Amino acid sequence: MNNLNEIGEKLKEARKEKGYTLDDLQQITKIQKRYLIAVEEGNLEVLPGNFYARAFIKQYADSVGLNGEQLIKEHIDALPQTDQSSYVAKSAPSTQTRSRGKNSGFLATLQDSLPTILIVLLVIAIIVAIYLAMSSANRNADDSSFIQEDESSNVVEVDDNDEIEEAGSDEDDPEGEGETPADDEDQEEEEPEEPEEPEEQVIEETDGSTNTTTYTVTGEHPESQQLELTADGGESWVSVEVDGEMANQALLTDGQSLVTEFDNNASSIVIVIGNASATTISLNENPLPYGEAATEAVRQEMYIEFE
Repeated sequence: MNNLNEIGEKLKEARKEKGYTLDDLQQITKIQKRYLIAVEEGNLEVLPGNFYARAFIKQYADSVGLNGEQLIKEHIDALPQTDQSSYVAKSAPSTQTRSRGKNSGFLATLQDSLPTILIVLLVIAIIVAIYLAMSSANRNADDSSFIQEDESSNVVEVDDNDEIEEAGSDEDDPEGEGETPADDEDQEEEEPEEPEEPEEQVIEETDGSTNTTTYTVTGEHPESQQLELTADGGESWVSVEVDGEMANQALLTDGQSLVTEFDNNASSIVIVIGNASATTISLNENPLPYGEAATEAVRQEMYIEFE
């Protein structure tokens, strides 16, 4: 029995002692079942890269009660080296991985133009309000002029120092007022309501540990949302679950991105990252940094809850 098979047997026996099936261990470690089988059988060539051999063995060992670091040290000579040249180059599925440049569609153009559109609408509303106010003022001035002319035409003069009477005197106008005030409702014009700005989406870190970071997202969620993971400075294996269902997974090479799109009905997202130091994450173009407690860990899990 070679050393790789010896490692696999130790892990397999420890798993059985714990009473775990491979499906149980897949849920605990978030490592695909076929990779767990490859580790138990010592067939490390199946793994996505030499880097993941040690990472998966340590994660497997820690999950079944063994000391992963000690197990790797005892069999260090049998394990493949993790230099950059030994990685197995596997491109992510072209149907799932897209570059940043392809994201610039109609929606992105509309989002970029939204501030300009709002400003134009506001200027138009102000111009309309000024025009209505000026029209109302001119109409009121014309009404006042007409009333004054009508009042002067009703004044009657009599001969031989008789008293001058005004038509429509006390009987017609007991209060002595010759003007009828314009209706307040006709003078007042309603101000056009300004369009309400949509409430911004707020992302807040609510919990963090060595291997996990939890975020809570509040505010108004866009109808079309996207999560983007990018390899920056190395290779990284990533997976994305939306509301408990696997949505995307891939081995990203340096500079490659994996974009996952979903609507505003999503309530939770789980992200598993195999090489955290070489992976950046953004939600709706807003960066998601790792928590302070998780900066030194290689493998990361991130949880996003939408409220």
